[in-house]
Amino acid sequence: MTLREKLKWNGNIAFHQQTVEKTQAEIASGRAQECTYYWFVGESTLYAIETYLDGITNASQDKAHLVVQAALQFFYGDWRNHLKTHKGESGHEAWRSVCLWYEQLMESLPFAAALSDWNAVARIAAYPTNDKLPEPDKAIGEPAWGWSLITFLRNEPCGKVEGFLKKAEDDRAKRPKMLCPVLRALMINDSVQFEKTLLAYLAYYRKSEFKNELMKLVALDGTMLYHLGRKQGFNVKLPENVADHVIRLD
Repeated sequence: MTLREKLKWNGNIAFHQQTVEKTQAEIASGRAQECTYYWFVGESTLYAIETYLDGITNASQDKAHLVVQAALQFFYGDWRNHLKTHKGESGHEAWRSVCLWYEQLMESLPFAAALSDWNAVARIAAYPTNDKLPEPDKAIGEPAWGWSLITFLRNEPCGKVEGFLKKAEDDRAKRPKMLCPVLRALMINDSVQFEKTLLAYLAYYRKSEFKNELMKLVALDGTMLYHLGRKQGFNVKLPENVADHVIRLD
């Protein structure tokens, strides 16, 4: 039984393939605009999840690479040198101040981690600056969780990461409260606490976040944290009911 069948997902993978191929052709033709690169990260993410549900490892790895390359292209691609912003400026710094990035970063990082492409993880996490929402100084809840992950991946001081973790946990939202202890366990290299808190989050995900929607079938944050744990040498045994939601490509 494929994961697609197990999760009772009846998605249209052909539609996502066609969308991705159409965008790839537009980029190759030189006609692509800024929004093309922006949306391509999300399009490739949906296609990668659809492919993963079929359970074919090589195809899943290939589509995961597609997500990572789409994100790197959006963040660092040469298009920023020849397309102009609404202010008539071009170049990476000019585009950096006007391009949204949060969803693209949070969607692509788990696929890079699942591929153990830690160079790509570092490049993606290095992109955000403080001059575009969600600004770190104003971040609470979900955005604060994102900034805590980003600063951790940048190997910034633990005190800075902890500052974001506290701002995430102080918010009323439940999800960041479940995620923060997992990252904190990584910070102190506590494998027992890591497994306990990761499984607690995944159980919460299964109960409260998992839905019959493509982006809700897999736990992207859970996937990211699971592979960070593996990188750190932790061997977490995933119960079957939550293992379905963690993207594993080996």
